[in-house]
Amino acid sequence: MAKTEGVRPLWVQRGLTPLALALCLLVSPTAPAVEPPVERASPPYAMWVWDARHVATEAARERLVAFCRAHQVTSLYLSAYQLAPIQAQQYRVFLRQAHREGIAVHALAGDPRWAMSRYHSLPLAWVQHIVAFNEEGPPEERFDGIHTDIEPYLLSRLWMEHPAQLIGGLLDLHAKIADQLRADQIAGSSLPVAYRGYRPLRLGADVPFWFDDDPTYRIEWRGRVLPPSHHLLDVADYLTIMAYRNYAEGAEGVIELSRRELDYADRAGKVVVIGQETQPDVFPAYITYGGTSAAYFHAELAKIVAAFQESPAFGGFAVHHYDTYQKLLSTRDRKT
Repeated sequence: MAKTEGVRPLWVQRGLTPLALALCLLVSPTAPAVEPPVERASPPYAMWVWDARHVATEAARERLVAFCRAHQVTSLYLSAYQLAPIQAQQYRVFLRQAHREGIAVHALAGDPRWAMSRYHSLPLAWVQHIVAFNEEGPPEERFDGIHTDIEPYLLSRLWMEHPAQLIGGLLDLHAKIADQLRADQIAGSSLPVAYRGYRPLRLGADVPFWFDDDPTYRIEWRGRVLPPSHHLLDVADYLTIMAYRNYAEGAEGVIELSRRELDYADRAGKVVVIGQETQPDVFPAYITYGGTSAAYFHAELAKIVAAFQESPAFGGFAVHHYDTYQKLLSTRDRKT
């Protein structure tokens, strides 16, 4: 997802409708210029898929692809902890199917302990498994990226006592993964001709919005003192900010909680995807759209789009997650 600073995502580009074009042609040359109305496509949607059974059978794969097609989901963060032969074949079938539909698929995994230096060998081995999986298949059967979900603050006591150590370990790990993927890009050039067209895996990570809200989490790393999320943007291709609120506006709304990450990504030439929660019965209730309605959800996201649509760094939304998103979209309008 890395891109050059100042280049807007395609969905931000403007276009005239046939009706607007016809109206322009009817305007007299002496009439004052009137800016024609423009249409904007919807921003891209990503979606977490934690349950690998959704790609284990033909029927499940068809349902998932049909859902993505119906709801403009163009990227999946697909759980891929295990790549045993039977599972690997199921992933390959799904990857072919998803890519035919224009859906990017990122291998997803994570564990809070992976932020600890002594556990780094585990995620690095997992990344190498994904790299090997890609090298063994043709382009249409390859993952498009590596996506990590490593939340060290879930190690409650250790986080309270040693947050800087865990944050430093998190940053070091992603730097190691980035180096590993760069080496993979070089190795890919030596693949057999039949498997050429090799694209390097993109690196993305989930981070909480408050990583750059609390100054106590600013950390010196590689000679710079920055919030953890900003350091990660320097290393990864994109971040998914878990800006979990069920309202867009206000001091604690999604727009304000995401603004600093987008501003920094703008300067760094990177992309930020805004994560939104849909699980029901989550405490506190204001962190999730679960229990609201599809209409309310889309209305709030439209406000976020209006706030960030001119930002080159805005990469759309990621919805957590497939199972509960389906339930939300099936609801009728009701008050929150």
